Amino acid sequence: MRRKPQRIFFALLPLVILLGAGEAALRFAGWPTKDPTRAFTHGDVYWVEKGSLHLEPFPHKETGGTFRVSTDANGLRAPLHAEKKPDGVFRVMTLGCSTTFGWGVDDDQTYPARLEAVLAEAGHPVEVINGGQPGHSSFQGLWLWERTLARYQPDLVIFGYIVQDARMVAYSDRSQALLQQNADFLKLNVLHRSRVYTALLHIWNSLRIRTKDQAADTNVNRVPTDEYVENIRAFKALAEAGGGKFALFGFPLEREGYTASHRALLRTAAEILPAPYYDPQADFEQWSSAETLFFPQDRGHANAAGLDKVARGMAQFLIAERLIP
Repeated sequence: MRRKPQRIFFALLPLVILLGAGEAALRFAGWPTKDPTRAFTHGDVYWVEKGSLHLEPFPHKETGGTFRVSTDANGLRAPLHAEKKPDGVFRVMTLGCSTTFGWGVDDDQTYPARLEAVLAEAGHPVEVINGGQPGHSSFQGLWLWERTLARYQPDLVIFGYIVQDARMVAYSDRSQALLQQNADFLKLNVLHRSRVYTALLHIWNSLRIRTKDQAADTNVNRVPTDEYVENIRAFKALAEAGGGKFALFGFPLEREGYTASHRALLRTAAEILPAPYYDPQADFEQWSSAETLFFPQDRGHANAAGLDKVARGMAQFLIAERLIP
C-alpha cells in the first residue's frame, strides 16, 4: 500500500504540470501586453523627490510662478526633522500626494508645516513629518512606507490619499507595475511573479466588475475601489504594528467631483475598521464660494490660505479626538 504522502504527490502532479505549462505558455506569449493605443500616465510606478534640496525653486506652470522646496536626505519635504525620532517626541505623519506635499507654496505654507505650527501654538508641540509626494497614490505610498517612511517611527499616521487614487487613467497603478515587471513591486508582491496567478486574478476581476454597458477600453481609477480598501487596511496594520495610531483624511478639493466614490469608501472604512475620520470637503465647497482658497489657474491645489484652513481644521480634529498628547 502506498503511503499517504505519495498518494498526495501523484494526485497533485497533473495540476502542477498544468500550471507549469500554463506559466511557460503565458511567458512565451509575452502576456500581459500593453495596448499601444493606451498610454501610461507616468514613466514609472515608483518615484520620489530629490533629497537634500535647500529652497530649490520649483516651477508652477499653471500660475507661471515658482515656489521654494526643501527636502531631507530621503526626499521628504519640510518641516525637516531627523530620521531618528528623539526620545519623548510625539510624531505625526501626514500621507498624501501633491496636495499634502504642498504644490505651489513655500515650505512654511504647506499643510504639514502649518499643522505643526498651529498645534504648537495650541500647546501641543509635536513633530509633523510630511509624507506627501507629488503624484503618489496609496499604491506608491505602501512602497514608500517600506522604503523610507517606517524609519521615522510615527506615533500617528494620517492616511490622506484620495486625489490621485480616484483619478481616471488608462491603466491602474498595479496594472502598470505588472506590465513593466517592476522589480520593487514584484519584491513586495511575490505572487505576481507568476503569470498564471496574474491571469486568474485578471479573469476574476473582469468577471466581477465588468457589466454589459462597459466597453473593454473603459478607463479605471489609478487605485480601484477594492485595492483602495486593501491599502487602507494595510496602512492601519503597519501604523499599529509600529505602536502608532491611525486616522483617515479626505483632503478637500474646491469641488468633490471625481473623488466622491473614494470619499464614500473612507467614510465606510472609518466605521468598519474603526478609525477617526476627518473630511472638510463640504466646508471647503461653502468657503470657496466666498474666498479664494485654491489657485485660480490650478484648482486642484489649495493656495496658502486654503492650506492654512486645512491645517487649522486638522489641528482641531486631532485635539478633539485626543489623537495627540
